Amino acid sequence: MKNNILGGLVIFLVVVTCLLMLDDISSKSLEQTSYETMKTEKVETKTDLAVVENEQ
Repeated sequence: MKNNILGGLVIFLVVVTCLLMLDDISSKSLEQTSYETMKTEKVETKTDLAVVENEQ
């Protein structure tokens, strides 16, 4: 009986995974992710600090 429950659980998880993959493949509304660009500048003074500027 214990093997039947574990086997059924494995089959259930495989089916759910396959359905999620099919849904992901067949979806047509794909959104592009955008990444913020980071710029580096040469600083005259020598420091150990990093300067990060975000443009919004």
